[in-house]
Amino acid sequence: MSNRVYVGNLAWSVSWQDLKDHMRDAGDVQYSKVLTDRDGRSKGCGIVEFSTVEGAKDAIEKLTDTELKGRKIFVREDREDGKRGGGGDRGGARPNNSNNSKADPTPAEGATSSSSGDAKADATPTPTTTTSSSSVKVEGSQLFIGNLSWDTTWQELKDHFASCGDVQYSNVAVGRDGRKKGFGFVRFATAEEASQAIEKMNGVEFMGRNIEVRLDNKA
Repeated sequence: MSNRVYVGNLAWSVSWQDLKDHMRDAGDVQYSKVLTDRDGRSKGCGIVEFSTVEGAKDAIEKLTDTELKGRKIFVREDREDGKRGGGGDRGGARPNNSNNSKADPTPAEGATSSSSGDAKADATPTPTTTTSSSSVKVEGSQLFIGNLSWDTTWQELKDHFASCGDVQYSNVAVGRDGRKKGFGFVRFATAEEASQAIEKMNGVEFMGRNIEVRLDNKA
């Protein structure tokens, strides 16, 4: 367990200071950041680092589904600890590293981590998809996600759905010209987790759009 947590479903107006103040209810916050796109707009999610692992655990237990600026947030362990790109305001004493100054990298098809260097999301070399790691497919576990923002990367899609279960695979479809098609796929470890995601996420706003979530009938 890390001492960092990922916080999702943030209101667009939430600043790093708002996030830090809210999360202090769980413990001593060393660092907070609201992730932003290249235009400086909030992505609706952020990272908070506590001084102890216990603080992070308390945040997950106590602050998930609490309201911050009109939205119920979700809190989970930051599984991309130290690897996440994306800009954003930050607070606390934690120094910046080179990853924090770059736009979100999108790995080529079949990549298993987010360590793809300086590759940008809109310049991915793959002609068909941008993906996270995959595993054995379970019937009824793969979802179609529609009406995605053009800025959405596979990592952001995966992070958004991680509150519903163990995401085995995420994919944002792109055309032959490298342009995203506005839809993607998410595969969970179990069909039960996929069903929960449909109930929880269908029609929910993600990166400025109300997304469609349903079973992938072609999987």
